[in-house]
Amino acid sequence: DKPEFSDGAYFAMLFSCGVATGLWYFSAEAMWHYEGYGTPRWMDTQMWNMNTRAEHAVMVTFFHWGLHGWIPYTVVGALIAILSYRRGFPMSMRFTLYPLIGEMVYGVLGDMIEILSILCTIFGVCTSLGLGAMQINKGMVRLDRGTYLGKDYIGCTGSEGPGDACEGNTGMSEDKGVQICIIIGITLLATASIVMGLKKG
Repeated sequence: DKPEFSDGAYFAMLFSCGVATGLWYFSAEAMWHYEGYGTPRWMDTQMWNMNTRAEHAVMVTFFHWGLHGWIPYTVVGALIAILSYRRGFPMSMRFTLYPLIGEMVYGVLGDMIEILSILCTIFGVCTSLGLGAMQINKGMVRLDRGTYLGKDYIGCTGSEGPGDACEGNTGMSEDKGVQICIIIGITLLATASIVMGLKKG
């Protein structure tokens, strides 16, 4: 069958569907591993030099965001597509297990599969949305204060001590209230996109 959308459109849809937030938030993941979060085995300075530590940090990052990260999306998407478009089942997670459990997908077991898939989706989206809201809030504060190389340049009185932050243009702070507003705004935009449909949204 001829695809409904171009390769570029599919690529954009994949990266705008939750993966984008994770990629941007963890774009510095290699540095995080290099600094030794969780005391990984390659932090032993007697056994590993700095170059080897860097190689292992990049390797773990590629493991998290490379092929292994895309396999679950591909497997679930392929299962839903095959069973929906080729076998005529409704587009639902329970029917991905029809080849394994048969008619039980219509019973309590099928309901449990639906509930579990919905909860996993909610928790995954909420995590990405929360992390993204924190990052957007921090970026807005840095723009408001004109932060460059760790130093604020806008809204400073000159009386700030070491480690004190300037007020900035609007006095925006990094707090939960601002992050809640960001989450509400993103949710409204996502809802509008869904209501308009796949071709327009």
